[in-house]
Amino acid sequence: MTTQTLDRAIGLLHLLASGGTGGLRLVDLQQHSGLTRPTVHRILDTLKGHGFVEQLPETRRYRLGGELAVIGWSAARDVHDLRDLCEEEMVALANRSGDTSFLTIRSGNQAVCIDRQSGSYPVKAFTVDVGTRRPLGVGAGGIALLAALDDERVERFFLDADNHLGAYPNVSVRALRKSVVEARAKGYAFSEGLVLKGVRGLAVTVSNKESRAIAAVSLAAIDDRMPPRRIPELVRMLNAHARRIEHRLNAADSRGAAPARRVVKAL
Repeated sequence: MTTQTLDRAIGLLHLLASGGTGGLRLVDLQQHSGLTRPTVHRILDTLKGHGFVEQLPETRRYRLGGELAVIGWSAARDVHDLRDLCEEEMVALANRSGDTSFLTIRSGNQAVCIDRQSGSYPVKAFTVDVGTRRPLGVGAGGIALLAALDDERVERFFLDADNHLGAYPNVSVRALRKSVVEARAKGYAFSEGLVLKGVRGLAVTVSNKESRAIAAVSLAAIDDRMPPRRIPELVRMLNAHARRIEHRLNAADSRGAAPARRVVKAL
């Protein structure tokens, strides 16, 4: 396999990751990758042969295969499961705020939701599902992760913004640049209507012991639930739980193993 073919195969895997469990059509993969139909089909057949891709018999759509999960587990068997380490705090944050909490990590120029917990307020702001990939800067968690990058990486993202943000007409480069500047100045990210009209979000980052941002913790709610007067209170909640998560990560690093999980019924 040539380096070019490998790059193309990895690109198709990233596209399939954005398609979720429903998968993507061959024509979708062709259009988004810019490759010819025979090339896409040939690469997909090879990936299917290794279990990295599967084709749904009902719809003929393609999605990621189970072998990738096995490889991921093998690579991470000695690494702490971030979602498990954070789950108690994510549940507590949702319970305490009454709103929806999200845990997001960065994968290249994308933000990936790895956990979502619901609060008690009856009107939910389910702006993203677990496993969904979106460009950095789309939503509060994505803004926080983008703002945490160094200036050079942020500028590279903006130079290629048309490719990243084309599917999100509500997210302009000018507005996103302003959001990044404000997030760095205030210590938290704010999003309003970038994904769904009438929904607001707040986010702060979680850092490892090297002070590198490895995740974002966010809250999303309908705008009536997040008026300006409530934002300071919610930011304090976010920071409190983010710092507790950092403490858990440092403790797990010191022990060399993830702590036992506990179920939190109420804060």
